[in-house]
Amino acid sequence: MIGKKEITQFQLIFLLIHSQVGVGVVSLPFDVFMKAKGDSWISILLTGVIIQIAILLFGALMMRFPSSHLYGIAQSLFGKVIGKMIVILYSIYFIYFGSLVLEKFSYILKAWMMPLTPKWLLLVLMVVTAVYIVKGNLQLIARFFVIASVVLIGFIGFAAYALKDANLTFILPVGANGVLPVIQGINPSLYAFQGFELLLIFHPFVQSDKKGVLKAATIANIFVTLFYLFLVLTCLLFFSPEEFKLVPEPVLYLIKAFTFRIIERPDLLFTSMWIVLVATTFMSALYISSLGLSVAMNSNKIKKFVILTASICFGLAMFFHGKYEIASISRIYNNFLVFTFALGLPILFLLVSIIFNKKERGE
Repeated sequence: MIGKKEITQFQLIFLLIHSQVGVGVVSLPFDVFMKAKGDSWISILLTGVIIQIAILLFGALMMRFPSSHLYGIAQSLFGKVIGKMIVILYSIYFIYFGSLVLEKFSYILKAWMMPLTPKWLLLVLMVVTAVYIVKGNLQLIARFFVIASVVLIGFIGFAAYALKDANLTFILPVGANGVLPVIQGINPSLYAFQGFELLLIFHPFVQSDKKGVLKAATIANIFVTLFYLFLVLTCLLFFSPEEFKLVPEPVLYLIKAFTFRIIERPDLLFTSMWIVLVATTFMSALYISSLGLSVAMNSNKIKKFVILTASICFGLAMFFHGKYEIASISRIYNNFLVFTFALGLPILFLLVSIIFNKKERGE
């Protein structure tokens, strides 16, 4: 049972946005294009609709357990033993996600900005920064995320500048490749939206009723959907289909194509802003995994688990090497883990609570 309300409805919006928008934003247009081609933007819209449906289902679960987060709900439905096993699995899932974020961060940073800087040093700087913020309370994290949202304006501004060279014929005719590629494009899109399930973790800490929480989650989902839609459409209109196949990080290649009198390499400035988004995404994964371990161990002190999970993420990220290994572990994550933990288990919890008429005590 959660008694302390730490964050506002406004802060929840930014917590959810930063939990979703992160390391995958620079490669999202390429990943979706390889499946849906010129109709990639339709896949993004459909994914946004799917996420909104999931949010409404999560809302029904929150109504039944208004003062319990996801980890508490698992124990209420399945008992302490099985419930704690589920909590530990969730913690492992977020640790795996955090290590994947770190690995992609170091790979892209070495490829675009710091080729001679040791990988371990890049990871240490990111991990130490994240641990420093996450060791505080959720309110501190939320405030940092609100301030960090300034970089999203920079993302939109840089991408919007590319529209002066847009070619509408690159996405025409709409639906030329059929329905199946559009549906297949939802899978890589879902990875970019991953983080919406954290609503089930944050909701009992919000200073608002559940309708207000759902409203905040809806606003966050609309923003993320439109943000991704804008980036994907901009890349589709800038690169020809033949060029798209050759640019695995199209957003960075897009910015690199421009030069300004004041800024000769805008891609470096853009990458610096992207680092902030990576940091906030990693912080979310670090906080949620640490919270899970503290719940499983019946501990009220999350700080020692933050250091533990950060160390594990660092070790796993150092273990992964090269883009092909990243692609392999990302494929496992995208095809199985996201669907299972972000969608499957929460919906299962809702069904079990309805079938067996289980609610929070006093409800």
